[in-house]
Amino acid sequence: MKLRNSLMLSGIFLTGLVVGGIVQPFSRALGAPSSADNTYQQLTLFGDILTAIKQNYVVDPPTDKLIYNAVNGMLAGLDPHSGYMNAKQYADMQVQTSGEFGGLGLEVTMIDGLLKVITPIDGTPGARAGIEPGDIIVKIGKLSTDGMTLDDAVALMRGKPGSNITLTIKRNGISTPVIVTLTREKIHIQDVKSRLLTSSAGPVGYIRLDSFDQDASPHIRAAIAALRKQAKGPIHGYILDLRDNPGGLLDQAVAVGDDFLDSGEIVSTHGRHSQDDQVWYAHPDGDILHGAPLVVLTNAGTASAAEIVTAALQQNRRALVLGTKTFGKGSVQTIIPIDGQGALRLTTALYFTPSGKSIQGYGVTPNVTVAETATPQDAFASLRETSLLNAFANPTADQKIKLPPAPPLPPVASTIPSKPPANWPTFNAAKPSTDFQLQMALKLIAGMGPANTATASNTH
Repeated sequence: MKLRNSLMLSGIFLTGLVVGGIVQPFSRALGAPSSADNTYQQLTLFGDILTAIKQNYVVDPPTDKLIYNAVNGMLAGLDPHSGYMNAKQYADMQVQTSGEFGGLGLEVTMIDGLLKVITPIDGTPGARAGIEPGDIIVKIGKLSTDGMTLDDAVALMRGKPGSNITLTIKRNGISTPVIVTLTREKIHIQDVKSRLLTSSAGPVGYIRLDSFDQDASPHIRAAIAALRKQAKGPIHGYILDLRDNPGGLLDQAVAVGDDFLDSGEIVSTHGRHSQDDQVWYAHPDGDILHGAPLVVLTNAGTASAAEIVTAALQQNRRALVLGTKTFGKGSVQTIIPIDGQGALRLTTALYFTPSGKSIQGYGVTPNVTVAETATPQDAFASLRETSLLNAFANPTADQKIKLPPAPPLPPVASTIPSKPPANWPTFNAAKPSTDFQLQMALKLIAGMGPANTATASNTH
């Protein structure tokens, strides 16, 4: 679902984009106003206000700035994921989705007027500087972020590779500011990382997917082939790590879901016009793991495209989900290019899981709930779709939709604690032994046998 926000564009978890889904000219897409509405009267009001500002404001503000702010205000009043990109931002977005861009490598959002870090991308300046999920950026250089728009903050943090920028950070649990100086560089996103781990039942393939960029599915397939070559023998099962994955391309969410399924619905989308509704199904013999046990790791940063895959694997009884409840973004955005003027990013549909239930605002609930820390109430854990201004209500909230029955949990699941003990070592990404959720996933998968799938019923 397309738009990652890695110090590049405005918005949070800007996923679910269907590029080129609307081909008519922008003027036609707006449609002609009916005689019953007062659209033109309201546009006259807008023109009167614009004229008053130009004639009477203390300084003469640039007209393009006024129009840009007005358009973004109009879209922000609809939902948190719609917006307007000027020509430069649109070009940046197109670069981003190729998996390579310049900047600091941070996923950020603006919430309650605070510039918050969603997550640093592995191997980038932000990650190497020790910036953490939930950090609040209070200053960029000498400028306060108070009252700053997300687009402006992103623009300030971008810059020429090799140039420096100082960030002042408020971190949960620390009373004094954290000041870090980072060197901007060209970010090359390695969307898939893998390694072979050990469990009591034998080797386990670990696959971390950072985002659903344009090569997510082929990179996952390549990682699995490399793990098999490395193992030089049978691999008991696999762990798909989707923690802090903000989403990506809708077609890659479908492709990745199909990589692990032999049958069943993956996702459906429903918009304003029923003729545009779509449903995607898995292809026969598509499971590249051939039924080997599979565990999906999730947290509050697992969003949109990552939630599509999680729900599809869980509801088709292909995988068990371990971790914490996901973000809850269930909307799809379409990019509508405007000739020479950038593009409109507009929410055009909601997506639904195989059971027919929307996860908008709800997220996906794990089969086995395990917190990342001993204090799961800390800052970032509470940041979800429902925290965002003008978020959609769940369209299936009042419907009695039953999820498919979960597969029986292996007996070992009852021995897995819901959070790490107080003496658990501090998390270090380079040391899997410090990752409590990962260690519990290894424990769970060791007790699992081959998948016994049952296609999720489609009740919508």
